[in-house]
Amino acid sequence: MADSYFVLSSDSDSGGSFRAGPATAGPWAAHLQHGGPPSALAVALAERALANATGRTDFHPLRLAADFVGPVPVGDVDVETRVVRAARSAALVEATVASEGRACLVARVWFVRDADTRDVAPPPAPAREVGGSPAPLELDFGYGRSLEWRFVEGRMGEPGPASAWVRSTLPLFDGYEYSGLARVALVADSASGISAELDWSAWSFVNVDLDVHLARPFSGEWVLMEATSQLGGHGAALARSTLSDVRGVVGSGLQTLVLAPMPVR
Repeated sequence: MADSYFVLSSDSDSGGSFRAGPATAGPWAAHLQHGGPPSALAVALAERALANATGRTDFHPLRLAADFVGPVPVGDVDVETRVVRAARSAALVEATVASEGRACLVARVWFVRDADTRDVAPPPAPAREVGGSPAPLELDFGYGRSLEWRFVEGRMGEPGPASAWVRSTLPLFDGYEYSGLARVALVADSASGISAELDWSAWSFVNVDLDVHLARPFSGEWVLMEATSQLGGHGAALARSTLSDVRGVVGSGLQTLVLAPMPVR
């Protein structure tokens, strides 16, 4: 296993170039990335762009809207960012992940300034234990091996809803400390995989997007995904996930899936 998901090749004020390692590889093809690592990378570069543009440290990234406009290769990728809005209470940054000049992932990240609203929010719950039993995935691929999995309900190889505690065993790239949203984005793209309703050998169900919304900053290393997939009759499906940390529910995720039978070999 590699030392990180990405290796920084070159840096710039608006982005950077990275080499994606084998831990980014997804389940559909060894040369294509899983959606989690590039989504987390987009969040990380958006965070840096906003900090550079404003000099502020009181913004929390709380929403990610990522659109996969093309396959993301396991190889060299470039990330460019643009601060769309930077106001007193909220900010929006766009990040584009590209390969050989072709956009692969376009992401928008909303940030909200920190403020004390504890008087109207429920009191924080006591930290709970990370449940489930440690177990490898039924499918063997780089990204899957880079995570520690503890299933509470269901399995990746069993049709139907599933819930699992998940955490990464690798840094995103050298020198980066995961923010809450980056950590959640790295994992939340797996919701459609663990809650699959179809046979992996007979059907593909690739997601074209990933939306993550958080009500508060995520805490800790472990992400609890409680995931379901809803099949549609017109070639699409929807994966939903409730996302929690050790303090309780923190947000939700959505993925639009394209359904297609696997080619007969």
